[in-house]
Order: sequence, then structure tokens, then C-alpha cells
Amino acid sequence: MKMKTILFVLLIGVLLATPIHAFAQSAVREDFSTRQPEIQITDNRAVFTFADLGFLEKSLFSPYGISRLLFSVPPNWKLVSGGTVTIDFDVVLNGENFSNLTDGRAVGANFLVRFNDVVVGVVPVNSIGTYSVQLSIPDEALVSKREDGRHILSITLDAQLSCTYNLNAVVTIKPSSGFDLMYESTSPELSLTRLPAPFYLENSIVPDSALLILPDDAEPEEIQAAMNIMAGFGSMIGNDYSLQLTTTGKVSDEDLRLNHLIFVGLPEKLSTLSSIQFKHSVVNGKFVGLPAASAEDGVLQMALSPWNPTKAVLLVSGNSLNAILMAAQAASSRGIFVYEDPTVAYVSNVQSLPDTLPFVEDFSLEDLGYSTKTSGILTGTATTSSTFLFYVTRDQVFTTEGYIDLAYYHSGLLDYGSSSFSLYMNDQVFFTNVFKEESERLTNLQIPIPPGILRYGENRFEVRVSMLELPSCDSSVISDPWFTISDQTRIHLPLAQSRNLSQAILRDLKFYPELYATTSDLGDVTFVVSPSLSTWKTAGSLAYALGTVVQPSMSNLKVYYGDSIPEDARSSRSMIVIGRASDVPFISELNNQLPAPFDLATNTASERQLQISYRIPEGQNVGYLELLPSPFNAEKTILLVSGNSDIGVGISGNVLLQSDLQDQLAGIFAVTNGERIATGNASSVFSIVGGGVPAAEQVIATPASGQPVTTILEPPTWLLPFVLVSLVLVTIIVSYIVYSFFKKEQLRRAHERILGDGTEHELKDDQS
Repeated sequence: MKMKTILFVLLIGVLLATPIHAFAQSAVREDFSTRQPEIQITDNRAVFTFADLGFLEKSLFSPYGISRLLFSVPPNWKLVSGGTVTIDFDVVLNGENFSNLTDGRAVGANFLVRFNDVVVGVVPVNSIGTYSVQLSIPDEALVSKREDGRHILSITLDAQLSCTYNLNAVVTIKPSSGFDLMYESTSPELSLTRLPAPFYLENSIVPDSALLILPDDAEPEEIQAAMNIMAGFGSMIGNDYSLQLTTTGKVSDEDLRLNHLIFVGLPEKLSTLSSIQFKHSVVNGKFVGLPAASAEDGVLQMALSPWNPTKAVLLVSGNSLNAILMAAQAASSRGIFVYEDPTVAYVSNVQSLPDTLPFVEDFSLEDLGYSTKTSGILTGTATTSSTFLFYVTRDQVFTTEGYIDLAYYHSGLLDYGSSSFSLYMNDQVFFTNVFKEESERLTNLQIPIPPGILRYGENRFEVRVSMLELPSCDSSVISDPWFTISDQTRIHLPLAQSRNLSQAILRDLKFYPELYATTSDLGDVTFVVSPSLSTWKTAGSLAYALGTVVQPSMSNLKVYYGDSIPEDARSSRSMIVIGRASDVPFISELNNQLPAPFDLATNTASERQLQISYRIPEGQNVGYLELLPSPFNAEKTILLVSGNSDIGVGISGNVLLQSDLQDQLAGIFAVTNGERIATGNASSVFSIVGGGVPAAEQVIATPASGQPVTTILEPPTWLLPFVLVSLVLVTIIVSYIVYSFFKKEQLRRAHERILGDGTEHELKDDQS
């Protein structure tokens, strides 16, 4: 028995030690990540399912239920006659009177299908089963009535049979339902007021893309303008979008044809502009017909692309570098103001967030200009929200005694087990509460504001509400659910007790990007780059991601080359330094203060004071991330995004963009090959940094710098022998166990025969 136990434990250990399961798991993950919607577009016809739009199975319960689906079509599409929508659904009927129905059928239940608020069809729901119904979309329903241009499909269940027959009806809408739409290609609508459209449309069935094009010899101000546009688009779009940065010398005819285009820079440095029919065309590097009063203004123009009339072009320019900066900040904001022509805007001045703000400790929503009636009432059965903006000084950001005194009330007839509201500050949830019958009357609730979620400047307080009403057969009761936030809701924000803000900052790579989200307009952030497109691409991707997190109403990033950083930027801003150490003089200036100083000849971190230093194999692309307090201002932070090659720089930037890699970050120093990350902490004598680049593993990485990095790790040389030995051991152990089982079974049967013979002899003796 002991031998079997030992063998069993040994078998389990061999199986657990075998790394095959890890490789299999990785393969499965990769398969899921590459899954794409199967939208078929041929001959001006688009066929797609609800599942392609992210719709999950939805059940509607009697007597009333509703489901909605929103989507956009490309900006150059115009829906035309001939479209249909197919609804696949299941019907379940049950209840006390179900047996009294003739043939299991009931009258008085149906669901109503609307497209863009126009009735498409009424479908009866009177018997149990699985059904599919195809409905034609009328011409009057083909135009969206929403400001954002999205189309909306709503399915409303009206099952009064639940009241008439004392029955329950459940209609389940399946994701296999879908659209078959006809369209004709047109030119997209051009209007600066609708940015980020037509470059991006929310819930689009066809993903779009854009290129931001800079001059080959871009000045820091032109790169700064590009970074602010990237951050602004990240703020307006709020999720992943293919906006890539390139230069005039790198863009191909195919690139120009396939993408929307955003040109940023002085007109004389962008020769391609002469091909585009702007209102103020560019001839010989000069604007034609520009008003004399706008000679020093920033200029924003839109036009159709001459390389593809279904794409749009945006020009962010001016006659001076300062004009370009103003135009870019306007382009990064929401709601550009235009006059007669929506494709042109002139920017004469830009007001950035001031260095100081007035301190107000207590204020109400009414003080902020919000009223209970217009901004506080939320209605509808779906999740809905209301947002309130207020400003915070630097001395209030780290307060630990702030709170919100929320005054609210709501309608009755809610499902108090499922209806709730949540409070968000700058998109971070900090409180959730369920509705109660007692809170139908005016209720005051004091909720502490957690430290660390406030920002200097503009802050967004948001209330998100999910209201589910109780089913009712009383048609005389108006039960449209509502939730009211009183304008007497108050916010209390005293000064922080600790005036030494540097002590309140815990610098750790795992806190990126929050370390750079301290100011509402990103006015605390400076990018330091080299004169290399690869570093501009990485900076652009990071700026876009910061925009999605901070959501500035207008971006105010700064950009400098590594050899020309002014003193005021050093002392007043946090920095993200991007590039190889030998290419960025500022890194050389900081080298002795870095957690892992660089060998400037090889661009590798020297890992001083480490117990073991690893030699990086020749040809291995490695990325480095290093974090330190700014030597110019202890309250500011410097993040170094570097590598031993341009590809290595792109790898380290990619770590900050991919959540699965970012989650592995910790400490103040990290080294990565794009697949694995090893971290180090300054307080430790030793480090595991070298483990991230073992010589036994060769990393093959050849993506364009600044693009999402894909690395392929070849299996280590010991893997195949280990697997073979493991299989042999498993075979021997299993064979031994089987052999032992059969041997024991033979002995048991022989023993039974012997006992049987003995019993027969005893019976014969008794009989005689």
C-alpha cells in the first residue's frame, strides 16, 4: 500500500511538472484573442448577427419587457430599401391556467419591433416553441434620429395574457438574430463639430482606422500638437481605435487610400496637401484665401480624401508653430465652434488650466449651476447616468476627509432586489447602494470620497442608475421609473492635512498610469523623445491611452527633444522619457540616478549592486522601464521607456499598453522581452531582473517600432527530452499499477477457491 501511494504521488508530480499544460493554455488564450466578428459585406449588402454586435441572449418577462440594440454603419454608407431584420426567439408559457388553453395557445401577447423609432412589425407570442421571423425595414426607418447617428433596434414585449389568464410568458431573444441591410456608398458628412466622426463612429459594424501624418523633420512643437490630438481622440473615443502615427516619407499610396488622414504641421513641410481640396487650399506651401485676421490663427480644415472619396482628411495647421499648437488643442476638445462652413475653424486663442484655482471647501450642485429638474432626473428602464463637473485645487487632491452628502429620491414599483445606483469619480467606482422602499422619500446619504481618485482641475462626479420595475397588471398606473438627485446634494472637500505631497506619492510601476493622471488636462505630463519616428509612435500610443484614462476636455501635453528641455518644464512637470539611452541626452544626464544605470555604448542597463548580472545574448531585443522621483522636483515623477534597440523601446512601451503585461509590473525597474517581465526594487540588494532574458530562449520580434509587439518564444532545448522522459516514467508507473492490480486479483481468486474447497469438505463431513 505504501508503495502504491508513493507511486501515485510521483505520477501526479511528474504530470504537474510537465510544462505541456502551460503551452496548451497559452495557445487557447491566443485563439480567443484573435476571434473577430463575421460580418459579411458584398455587393452593397451587409449581413451580420446580433452576436457580431456584442449582443448576449436576453429574456423578456411578462407582462412587459424591452431590449435595445445600438450600432453604427460606416460614415460613407446610406441605407436603402430592401433591408430586413430577423428575430430568432424562444417562447415559454406557464402558470395556473395553462392547462385551460386550447392547444397550448393564448391570445393577448406579442412583441413590437421598432427600428429608429419606426414600427417594423408586431409578432404574436401565443404558443410555446422556437421561432424565427423576418421583417422588412420600411424606408422611413432607414435614417437615424439620434445625434450621434447610431441606429437603434428595440424589441418590446407586451404580454397582457399574464393578467388575463394568470399566466407567465418569457420571450428569449437569441444572438443568432441578425440584419441583412442594403446600402449605397456616398461621401461622409464633414463637420468639425462632430469630431471624432467621421474618423470614428461608436458601435460601428465595420472598424475604421486613421493615420496621423507629421513632417519627416518635425519640430518638437509639431510632435506636441500630434500628442495632444492623440490624447484628445483617446478622450473622445474612450476605447481601442486604430490611430497610428507616421511621417510623410513613410506613408505609402496604399496607406493614403485605406485610411482617414490627419495632417499636422506647417503647410510648407507637407507637400501632399496640394492634392487636397480644402476651402483654403495649400499652394506652394501657403494657404490660399486665408482671412487676413486669421494670419496668426490656428487653422482646422476638413475635406474628402483625393485618394478615397469615402474617407476624410483633417488638417491641423497654421502659419506658425504656436498656431499649430492652438489648432491641435482645439482639435483635442469636444464641440469645435464653426460658422457658415462646418469644415473650417480658426483658433485665435486657447485658455489652458491655470496653475492655481480658488479654494472652496463646501458647495452644492446648485452652486455648480445644476438644477434638480434639468440635470438630476434620470428616467428609463435601462442603466442610465448623470454627470456633474467641479474643480479641485492641488491642496484638496490628497484630502482624506472629503465626502458627498447625496440627496435623492425615486419612484416606487421598483424591484428593490435588483435596482441600484453607483457613484463614480473620474470613472472609478467608489460606492454602490440598492434602492429601498424608505428611499422613495427624500434621503440623505453621506459617502466618503476615497483618497487618490481626485485630480487637480476638472473632476467628474457620475451617478449610474439601474432601475428594474416590478411587473404590474394595473394599466392605470404610470410606472415609468425615475431617480432624482436633488440640487441640494453637497460636496465637502477640506484641505489635505499633509502639505508634503511628495510623501503622499507611492512610486511603483504598478500604479501606472495613475501616477500621470493627477491633472485633468494632462498638463502635468511632458514627453521627452529622440528625433526618431519610432519614439514618436510609442509616445503617440501612450498619449492616446492616457487620454482614455484621464479624458481631458482639452489636452495640454508638452513634448521636448532630449537635448532641449527648458528649466520650467523640468521643475513643474512629470516626464515620460522614450528612447535608447544613447539617443536621448537627458537619459545620460540622469544616468547615475537611475535604478539601473545604462552602459551608453550598448544601451543595456548595468544592474549595479545586483548579486547576479546576466549577459544579454547578441541580437536579443530587450525593453526597460525605470521609475524615479524627479531630481528637479520631488513631487514629480520620471518614467523611462527604453531598450537596447528601437524594437526594445517599442516592446517596453507595449508593456504599458497591454493590460495582461501591465498587470505584471511592480517596483521601480522592469526588464522585458515582450512576453515575460522581471521586476526589481531599489530597496532590495538583489534582483530577479536577469531572469527575464535567459540565454536559452531566443526572442524573434520584428514588428514596426511603436506598433503592438508580437513575440514568438521557441521551445527550450530541454523541453523535448523532458517530455519523453516524463512519458516513459508515466508509462512505467501506470504499467506497474496495472500489473499489481491483476496480480492481486489472481491471488484473491485463488484464495476464494481455497476457501470454497474447504467449505465443501466441511459440509460433506457434517452430512456423514
